[in-house]
Amino acid sequence: MRRFFFYGTLLDPDVVAFVLGRRLPPASFAPALLPGHKRRRAEGKSYPIVVRAPASAVAGAVVSGLSAKDVERLAAYEGPGYRVINVGVKGAGRHRMVSMFEPLISHLQPAAEAWDLTLWQRCHKRAFMGRLRRAISARPGDSRR
Repeated sequence: MRRFFFYGTLLDPDVVAFVLGRRLPPASFAPALLPGHKRRRAEGKSYPIVVRAPASAVAGAVVSGLSAKDVERLAAYEGPGYRVINVGVKGAGRHRMVSMFEPLISHLQPAAEAWDLTLWQRCHKRAFMGRLRRAISARPGDSRR
């Protein structure tokens, strides 16, 4: 089982449930901070990326109990603009190493403004979920609902 740091749309329970094909128990999500980074909206997109910023930290969650199949689905969701790296996060009074999908800056550029989950849920989630459903249903061999 693997642990990943989620910092964007995967913090939304509906998005992660759709991507994985199942709901994770709330105990799977533990609040954490990713030091040395900041979260920005990806240029021309509604979702965020993280970029290095020594004096900043990104709030997110460490998600535990992910199977190899879960990680495959997450990688398909993130697509070729990301790679899996190991990062150190702080949570529950300790430092630990987890995996994270890091954006490849050659594919995604940060916009000037920060990204906010609540604002994204209110303004962009509905359209995003529609695009996600269409993309996944078009993928051979990956059936949902």
